[in-house]
Amino acid sequence: MADPSPPDPARRDRPPARTERRTKAIDAFIDLVLEQGAHPRPEDVAARAGVSIASLYRYFANLDELRGDAVTRLVQRFPDLFDISRISNGDRSERIAAFAAARFALHETLHPLQLLSVAMGHADACAAKHVDGTRSALAGQVRLQFHPELESLSPARRDDAVAAIAALTSVESWEHFRRSYGRTPAQTRRAWTAALDRLVPDP
Repeated sequence: MADPSPPDPARRDRPPARTERRTKAIDAFIDLVLEQGAHPRPEDVAARAGVSIASLYRYFANLDELRGDAVTRLVQRFPDLFDISRISNGDRSERIAAFAAARFALHETLHPLQLLSVAMGHADACAAKHVDGTRSALAGQVRLQFHPELESLSPARRDDAVAAIAALTSVESWEHFRRSYGRTPAQTRRAWTAALDRLVPDP
C-alpha cells in the first residue's frame, strides 16, 4: 500500500479551530468594551464572535480569564501603541515630547478597557494582578526611554522619578485631564510634556 500523502503545510501551520474561535471571542470582548466603554454581557461577546454561549464558557474558565486574556491580547492587537523603540532616539526634549504623545495615544485609544481593568482590580485579585503587571511593564518603558538621564540619579531617586513619570502618564492621569478637567488632547499632551520636562533629570 502506498504511503499516505504528507500533510498539507498550510493545514499543518494553521491554528486549531478552537484556538481561532477563542481568539475571536477575546477580540469580540475587546471591541465591545472599546465601543461601549462598559463590560459587555457574555451573550453579546458570543454573538459578536459567532460562537454559542456554551462554547464561550468552554473556552474560558470564567469571565476573569476572558478579561485577563483581553489585556494580554491588546499588545498583539495594537503593537504600535505599546512599542517605544521608534521614539527612543533624539535628544532629551525630543524624547520627552515623543513619550508624552505616545502615552496619550495609548490611553486615548484603549482607555475603556484600561479603566475597566482598573475598576475590576479593586474587587478581584486576578484582575489586580493584570493591572499591576501592565503598570510594571509601562514603568519599565520609562526606564528605557529616559535611561541616560535617570542614570545620573541615586537608585532611590531614580525609582522615585520612574514612579512619578509612570503615574503622570497613566490612564488614571489621562482620565483626570480629559474627563475631570475637560482638557483637550493638545492641552493634555502639552501639560504632560511640561511636567515631564521637570521630572526627567537634565544632567
